[in-house]
Amino acid sequence: MPPIRKAAVLGAGVMGAAIAAHLANAGIPTLLLDIVPREPNDDEKKKGLTLQSPAVRNRFAVAGLEAAKKASPAAFGHKSRARLVTPGNFEDDLAQLKDVDWVVEAVVERLDIKLGLFAKVCAHLKSGALLTTNTSGLSVNAMAEGLPEAVRPRFFGTHFFNPPRYMHLLELIPAASTDPAILAGFARFSEDRLGKGVVYAKDTPNFVANRIGVFSMLYTAQAMLQHGLTVEQVDALTGKALARPKSATFRTADLVGIDVLGHVARTQYEGAPDDERREVFDLPPWAGQMIAKNLLGQKTGAGFYKRVKGEGGKKDTLVIDPLTQEYRPKGKADFPSLAETKTIDEPGPRVAKLVAGKDKGAAFAWDVIAETLLYAARRIPAVADDVASVDRAMRWGFGWEIGPFEIWDALGVKASVERMVAEGREVPAGVLALAQSDTPRFYAPEGLKTRTWDLTARAHAPLAPRPKVVVLSDLKRVGRTLFGNPEASLVDLGDGVACLEFHSKMNALGGGIIQAIQKTVAAAGTSFDALVVGNQGENFSVGANLMLLLFEALEGNVPEVDAMVRTFQNATMALKYAPVPVVAAPFGRVLGGGAEVCLHCHRVQASHETYMGLVEVGVGLVPAGGGTKELLLRAMAHSPEGAGADPLPFVRKAFEAIGMAKVGMSAWDAYDLGFLRQGDRVTMNPENLIHDAKRAALDLLETGWQPLTRPETVAVMGRDGLANIRSMLHNMVVGKQISPYDAVVGEKVAWVLCGGEVDGGTVLTEDQLLDLERRAFVELCGQKKTLERIQHILKTGKPLRN
Repeated sequence: MPPIRKAAVLGAGVMGAAIAAHLANAGIPTLLLDIVPREPNDDEKKKGLTLQSPAVRNRFAVAGLEAAKKASPAAFGHKSRARLVTPGNFEDDLAQLKDVDWVVEAVVERLDIKLGLFAKVCAHLKSGALLTTNTSGLSVNAMAEGLPEAVRPRFFGTHFFNPPRYMHLLELIPAASTDPAILAGFARFSEDRLGKGVVYAKDTPNFVANRIGVFSMLYTAQAMLQHGLTVEQVDALTGKALARPKSATFRTADLVGIDVLGHVARTQYEGAPDDERREVFDLPPWAGQMIAKNLLGQKTGAGFYKRVKGEGGKKDTLVIDPLTQEYRPKGKADFPSLAETKTIDEPGPRVAKLVAGKDKGAAFAWDVIAETLLYAARRIPAVADDVASVDRAMRWGFGWEIGPFEIWDALGVKASVERMVAEGREVPAGVLALAQSDTPRFYAPEGLKTRTWDLTARAHAPLAPRPKVVVLSDLKRVGRTLFGNPEASLVDLGDGVACLEFHSKMNALGGGIIQAIQKTVAAAGTSFDALVVGNQGENFSVGANLMLLLFEALEGNVPEVDAMVRTFQNATMALKYAPVPVVAAPFGRVLGGGAEVCLHCHRVQASHETYMGLVEVGVGLVPAGGGTKELLLRAMAHSPEGAGADPLPFVRKAFEAIGMAKVGMSAWDAYDLGFLRQGDRVTMNPENLIHDAKRAALDLLETGWQPLTRPETVAVMGRDGLANIRSMLHNMVVGKQISPYDAVVGEKVAWVLCGGEVDGGTVLTEDQLLDLERRAFVELCGQKKTLERIQHILKTGKPLRN
């Protein structure tokens, strides 16, 4: 397949514009084209514009691009990426397709409209260019049949999930005429450049994830009434307890749009008359009534839930009774089986515990999960060839923690099948054969390789390897753990590279992780030659373990607080001056101490979705694990030297990043804030992050990396800089932008960044800056309002502005 250097998206609706934005995130210049309006609107007429004016002719594409710029969550990883998207229209700009390597269609879901557009597009496609459709339910083969014969080998389906930036799944749907080599090349491009998890789907209505996911949602809605449950009870049972997103069933419907869900269900009902559970896709009358009343969910302000003003202006949540169509106050879901799942972190055991219960909630959960598993099994090989593809589709497209066949293994195939048969449920022959086999598991690990159950051949077969996907739990399972404790492990990645993995609750930094850092650095150069600091939890790290800190601070144990901070500083400095190259692999939330760990590593290989920030001021503290010191060193490294040079703008930028607790909303934002620097890299595919970080560590080794030498020094601004920032803080308090206590904390940040009450130009060492950090931190721990902030965030998860 030729390289894809430029793309075009046809259709600038919500989905088309979001796809264009994600291609821009991947650094691909993209045309965004749509139809020409029939006439100027009133605003355009007032400006004297006519139908010949480019602003009018490109209105829909421009509007789509502007909507993508304002989207929440953000469609663009950085505002500068929007410059890579060029709006245009189908009448004036199709000739530009001669320079495009890939054209993806995302217009309205009508076959005649798509075919009509393809006829125009094909006249301008350059030789070798790919043409794909983002259809979610129409036949890819029917479209291919309407294309010129020369284009058909380069045509297939590329079904993105919304929003494309965040949803990992990309379903590729080949037509009968698609060239397999081209499809395979595009899959590699999608994984590496677009950062997608690719699943090959068959040309059937709704493909894989929507087919199974919507079945499960609609069956859940039916089972709710059969089991006599309420909407909120169902959501409590079908969220995290069932290894699904917190939005569960009905909140997800509200987010997606109940009309959209109805459209998918109708497409499935009409398009698959031979589906043995077709009746499930026949939308319940009460759901049709909600659509008719415009109770469509979040976009109309009311769906299964709606928020209203209660007493004292407080927002209350109401929930609909599907049968009466009336709203009532939200109730609780008090099921013993549900309560027993709260402390179980692993998704498989959590689901197993829930469905093993003896109450009404457990019976409902078992019914839903049993029917979902059976439906998924019957879809192979009709919608996908293997169980791994189905599991990946549900994890990547619907946000399930584990897929249906992984759930089945967690329940125990043999025992669960026996229960299904005893209840009169019809179990597919391929599953019955597995239950009766010597290895009754869909996934059978063999060393670092895995065999999966082939439902058609009724035998285990090797799972195709994914060379860039490193699974730390697999390495640990085969004995590659060098050492560990309850909070962290050192894992051998091979080729002389080790990985320091955090696995505490939320990867909060506590004593176990700090001890592991020190022990790891002590072993560097003997047990391994390069180090990756990374993990595969939900987030890289949410920061320090505040509960431990709060306990000591409330007791007024100043020496212990000082010792805790000093120990953490020693750990981060050990990483910075390690005798081997250290590469951090952050992703998700990288906050407070988690960011400080990364700031002290020699390189950072960041996931595109990295949300990094030094947020300590939010709990009334300053970054004291070396984070303030590192941002100062980076700021001064960019500051001009010589007579008349003013470092204040650079120090002020560091102050704003810390003092305003700024969090980058992508890896590119982290560059702007100074958390990433030249030489750091970005990985688009989160599944490749550990592999890429290992490669970065080896690159450092192979290019003559040398350990850093101490001490690093910096000339600080002293009293002059401190006075300037104090003045800024005063003005912000007067303008009610910050609270008086925010100013107190902000002044402590400034005090560290300016080197304390010293003369401007005073040269300080890193150790002296660390002492300032630690002193400021300990002093703030003795303040009542800081303790209130810590207690509040531990209790509510939200910051307190006292």
